[in-house]
Amino acid sequence: MKISRRSFLSGIAATAGAHALADIPAQPYPRHDPSLAVFISDLHINGLRDEITTHLYEEQCFRQAVAKILALRPLPAHVVCFGDIAYHWGQPEDYALAAQLFQPLLDAGIKLTLGLGNHDRRDNFLVQWPSYAKSTLVPGRIVSKVEMPHVDLLMLDTSSAKSVEKKSKSHPGDCSKEEREWLAETLKSATKPIITCSHHRPNEDKVGLAELLHGSSACKGHVYGHWHRWFRDFLHVGWNPQKVFPISCLPSTGHWGDIGFVTFRTFPDRATLTLHQHDFFFTGGPGDGQSFRDDIVREKNGQTCTFRLS
Repeated sequence: MKISRRSFLSGIAATAGAHALADIPAQPYPRHDPSLAVFISDLHINGLRDEITTHLYEEQCFRQAVAKILALRPLPAHVVCFGDIAYHWGQPEDYALAAQLFQPLLDAGIKLTLGLGNHDRRDNFLVQWPSYAKSTLVPGRIVSKVEMPHVDLLMLDTSSAKSVEKKSKSHPGDCSKEEREWLAETLKSATKPIITCSHHRPNEDKVGLAELLHGSSACKGHVYGHWHRWFRDFLHVGWNPQKVFPISCLPSTGHWGDIGFVTFRTFPDRATLTLHQHDFFFTGGPGDGQSFRDDIVREKNGQTCTFRLS
């Protein structure tokens, strides 16, 4: 078969071009985005499988949430949990099962930061995750910092100092004097914007953080869980209409109410929370036939809340 001179020269050029492209280092999209985090809350994982109260749909919903997080591209650098990891009474079995369910996130190279809620027990939590006793920023509490390029997240511990005993009601949130003093000093000396985080709403009676956060120029917003409902709101101290403080409440991953998680993406001038909701229920769990379920999910999924950083 004859090859024309033009075809021959074209083939050489194509081969040379292919080699040239091969010499250019690949520029893959980053696997983990340091400016992206995922917020989860109110897992209520029940490790006591033999109890009548066991509801496996919390576990099933959380597995679904983990799968959806791992499907994000790029992956988030952080997953931050806002407490109520345990089902009702903070039992060791709850934390053991939760650790198994968290493992795929860790295997994917995502950094996991855990906070406590009113259904958690600090002593049992520390048996499962003893490193928090050393890494906490406030002795006696479990307080963490998540550093992101444009903002720092402070995960506060508003879990009551009193242990949650089995078969008893959980306790409301509180914030210790030492934690408030540490937070005040941290906000005062901050060199970059801060978003504070906790399980409880900052203006609950015994938490009492509203005035401190509202008066800080460094703190740009607050995110919390506990209510199992996604909504955006504003705090104000007194009735000064010129100054309000943005807050946002997170859904549960599967206990009741709004079901899903929230992505938190930061930019130099702002941080945006986006709701990823895939279910809604009050009783009975997923698939219980509530006619308004689809309407609520359709209305809420994709809603955003923006905190200004500058």
